[in-house]
Amino acid sequence: MTDSPEAPESLNNLQGQLLKTIEPSNTTCNCRDRPNCPLKGKCLESAIVYQATVTATNPTTATETKETYIGLTDTTFKIRYGNHKQSFKNEKLKNATELSKHIWILKEKKTDYTIEWTIVDKAKSYNNSSKRCHLCLQENFYILCHPELASLNQKSGIINSCRHKNKFLLSKHPT
Repeated sequence: MTDSPEAPESLNNLQGQLLKTIEPSNTTCNCRDRPNCPLKGKCLESAIVYQATVTATNPTTATETKETYIGLTDTTFKIRYGNHKQSFKNEKLKNATELSKHIWILKEKKTDYTIEWTIVDKAKSYNNSSKRCHLCLQENFYILCHPELASLNQKSGIINSCRHKNKFLLSKHPT
């Protein structure tokens, strides 16, 4: 064994590097253009119920209309936002959500629109022990009890079963 004065310092450096990789990141946004983050610096939030407010301006009458949509994501909002953007661009996906249907109607009418995204609530997704998905329950609560927050959502959509419990099925188990 060598008694080098550099050994403890290099060991400290190695420990510091390992700790940096182990510590969870507290980053809430990784947008390149942070001022234009769709969720105002919180795009990496997960397990959230979110709202999209679509403001459309009629080109002939210059009147503004607002429609709202409630959605949820178990993954980060940024991933869900990317899926929404795809459904706004790809005509094959125009019926993916009530929000995308509305956006395609506006596009067909050549109506200008903006979308503002906000977090409405945060909840845990499906728990195999309790057999409940608080995330889906929260989304349903806002659609039913606060229809002013979800003018685009269809109430018939709330009877769908929770898609988050699928990750606990044996068919999804890696064998």
